[in-house]
Amino acid sequence: MASCSSGGSDAEPLIPYAPVNLVIDLTNQQYRALRFDNGVVALPVQGPAGNGGVKGVLVVRQNASSYLAFERNCPYHPYDACSLVSLDRSSRLFLRDSCCDSRFSLTGQVIGGPAVRPLRAYATSLQGTQLSIIN
Repeated sequence: MASCSSGGSDAEPLIPYAPVNLVIDLTNQQYRALRFDNGVVALPVQGPAGNGGVKGVLVVRQNASSYLAFERNCPYHPYDACSLVSLDRSSRLFLRDSCCDSRFSLTGQVIGGPAVRPLRAYATSLQGTQLSIIN
């Protein structure tokens, strides 16, 4: 359990492990946001693309050949039911957990607390138009 001590990140529980094994075709219309730099797409925990972690996966396009993928479960109080990270709808410039209001850059780094840990990153691999995401 989390405590109110000033012990920093050691006081917070870690996000639980869940398998991530996703493959998406970037030409598919549902992933059209990934056709542009800084585009973000949220993938569900279970779906046609495969298994997507604890609460789903966020995919961020850095450029045409580089993609990042992050767990949607916020690292601050990850066991809270509302702990879910999404693209900030008003600015579209950062990721935000609407539960605790932690903010993260599009590279997964903390830019506003209370979270002190970055988003959990997953490995990505691009072959042609197929993007694989695994842990």
